[in-house]
Amino acid sequence: MHLAASLILAVAASSGCSGNSDNSSNGGNSSVSTTGGSGASGGGSTVTFSGGNGGGSTVPNTGGASSSGTGGAASTGGAASTGGARTGGAASTGGAASTGGARTGGAASTGGADSTGGARTGGATSTGGASMSLGGASSTGGATSTGGKSAGGASGGVGTGGRQSGGTSGIATGGGPTGSGGGTGTGFAPCPTTAGTACNVMPVGDSITEGCCTAPMGGYRIELYHQALTNSKNITFVGTLTNGPTTVDSKPFPQHHEGHGGWKISQIAGVIDAAINSSKPHIVLLKIGTNDINGNDDVANAPNRLASLIDQITKDAPAALLVVSAVIPTTTDGTNTRMQAYNTAIKAKAEAAAAAGKHVVFVDNYAAFTANASYKTALMSDNLHPNTAGYVVLGKSFYGVISSMLPAAP
Repeated sequence: MHLAASLILAVAASSGCSGNSDNSSNGGNSSVSTTGGSGASGGGSTVTFSGGNGGGSTVPNTGGASSSGTGGAASTGGAASTGGARTGGAASTGGAASTGGARTGGAASTGGADSTGGARTGGATSTGGASMSLGGASSTGGATSTGGKSAGGASGGVGTGGRQSGGTSGIATGGGPTGSGGGTGTGFAPCPTTAGTACNVMPVGDSITEGCCTAPMGGYRIELYHQALTNSKNITFVGTLTNGPTTVDSKPFPQHHEGHGGWKISQIAGVIDAAINSSKPHIVLLKIGTNDINGNDDVANAPNRLASLIDQITKDAPAALLVVSAVIPTTTDGTNTRMQAYNTAIKAKAEAAAAAGKHVVFVDNYAAFTANASYKTALMSDNLHPNTAGYVVLGKSFYGVISSMLPAAP
């Protein structure tokens, strides 16, 4: 899986993302060109793939450094191979380093709000990349399996304009799943396999998913789509709302999403059944909870509300992959203490769902931001929202999780 590269966008201030209103807008005639310019340096998000009884190793990948893939437990039980020795369990490492340029820009404005919203300015150093651990559950019973072998991950190459895609870790094969909950096996493929059919990706969340508050209001979806185009992957975005540019890299931009400005977990739960039923997603990118935590809305039970939403989505779309994202940090340290506690709790909820056989993975986008010590000014436009560079970090991180599952472009 390749971690996404940076995107340079012109940043223009916009407003109207705060409160509990739906702030999506139509794309208009804007376009985004992502070629040329300087690149962004890799960051350090963490993706945990938990499955069955598999463990999960974590492989750091920081800005252009080589990544190594480890994972997979040896198979146990069953008939032994020649001489009574068991096979499996050997891990391989790999991943050549990739590099990317740094990008600087205006400092972000500060100021909190109970909901995600507020105008912002952008253009700052972006960070990205993610390290991943993939659970490889040991296989038991029967003849000797290849469970536990891991394929070393190679780091991504430099994209157009100096953009860097982070390296991926190896994928455990055998008894464990591939990027999902237990019981999926290595053949799990949420996207269509019919040639020429795009994978339906549904971004779900609040105003950060919406792309508040910088024109052209596409948020991380712009960089994610750029990465798909750059790597010849066939995706489209689905959802009941639309906004964003009309084109990215001179290609029509799919503007659909399910990002509701100012919304909390319970509000997403109220619309997600109908949204999934109408949009038929193959992959769901879920990033929600910022407004619950920042607004002190029954913070202690927020992880339980998220767990219920995970169950709801996996019931509505049992064959889809659900990517659960940590919420990103704010510029207020006291709020961040609560954000970190929430992220720790929802990571455990996502892992529990995966262990129960559901196709769920967790990506630590909080870590992707804090990997940059200057993230408060480099990646944030206000107390809650990323600037353009911050949205590039998110786009790269999400792409890194799902890239290996996306079909080739026609």
